[in-house]
Amino acid sequence: MTPDFEVYATARTARPGEPHGLPALTEISRTAEAHGVTGLLAFYHHRNPDPWLVASALLGATDRLVPLVATQPYALPPFTAAQMIHTLTVLHGRRIDLNLITGATGAELRQVGESLDATERYARAAEYATVVRRLLAEEGPIGFDGAHYRFEGLRMNTPLAPGLRPRVFLAGSSPAALATARDVADVAVTHPEPVDRFAADYARALADGPRIGIRVGIVARPTAAEAWTVAREAYRETRASRLTVALRRTSGSDWSRRLAVLATDGDVYDDVYWTGAYRADRGTLPLLVGGYEGVAGYLARYRAAGVRVLVLGNTSTAEDFGHVAAVLAELRRG
Repeated sequence: MTPDFEVYATARTARPGEPHGLPALTEISRTAEAHGVTGLLAFYHHRNPDPWLVASALLGATDRLVPLVATQPYALPPFTAAQMIHTLTVLHGRRIDLNLITGATGAELRQVGESLDATERYARAAEYATVVRRLLAEEGPIGFDGAHYRFEGLRMNTPLAPGLRPRVFLAGSSPAALATARDVADVAVTHPEPVDRFAADYARALADGPRIGIRVGIVARPTAAEAWTVAREAYRETRASRLTVALRRTSGSDWSRRLAVLATDGDVYDDVYWTGAYRADRGTLPLLVGGYEGVAGYLARYRAAGVRVLVLGNTSTAEDFGHVAAVLAELRRG
C-alpha cells in the first residue's frame, strides 16, 4: 500500500453464534491482497477458530499474503509451532509470521490453570521465540535448558531458508513486554496511546530496538464530518459498556488498563484519536477518525515516532480498504 508502512489487516472470522464460513474469509483475504496489504492477523482466543487453520485457508486463497498467526505459548509447544510453520511454508513457499501473545484475558488464563504472572509469561515467550527460531534455522539436534523449556538433542529437520523464516511479533506495552521485545522480537506491537504520549513512552523505550507496530482502526472519509458520522453511528456506548470500561481501569493487562483510563478520562484526543470502540465495548483498539488528510497527518506523526508497521483491526470490505488506501496515498503525497 505504501513504502512508509507495512500494513497487516485482520482475518475476521465468525464470532460466537455467527455462521462459520470459508467464503467470507476467502473474500477478505483476496480483497486485502488486491489492495497491497502485506498480511492478515489470525486471532487467538478460546472461542475463535484455530488461527493455524485460518492461516492455512488464507494461504490457499491467495498468492502473496503473509499469515500473522497469534500464538499463545500455553496452548502450543514451541516444537509443534515450528512444525506447523515448516509444513505451511514448505507446502506454499510462503513466509508465516508469528504474533506471540501472553494472555490479556484473565478468564481464559484461569480456564487453563495458568499460574505464571505477567512477567513470567513474557520470560516464557522469550524462550519460546528462541526455541522456534533455532528449530527453523539449525540443521542438527538442539539442546535448550531454560526455566520453561528443556530439550536435549531435539531433532525435527525443520530448517528453512533465511527468507522464509518467520518474523516474530510481540504484543504488549508493560516493562516486561518492552524488555522481551528488545531481546527477541522483530516487531513490537501495541495498541497505542495518543501520539505524543506514545512517542514519549513506548517509542522512546524501544529506540534502537525492533521495528515498532501499532494496532489501530481507521475510519476515514473525504471529510472529517462524514467520518465522524460513520464512526459515532457504528460505535454507540451504553450504560453497560461504560461500566465495563470503568472496571478495566484495574485490569492486570497494562495496555487494557491504559486504554481504559484514556476511554474514561476522555473521548477524542488530538481531533483524530478516538476511544469510541473501547467505550462501546466493541473492541480494544483505538480508532483514527477523520478526513483522509487529517488521518494521514496523524499517521505521519506516528511514523516520525518510529512506527513502521500498521496492524488494522476494522478493515474487512473493499470499501474499508479503499478508504485506507486513500489515507495512505495522502500520506505519500505529504
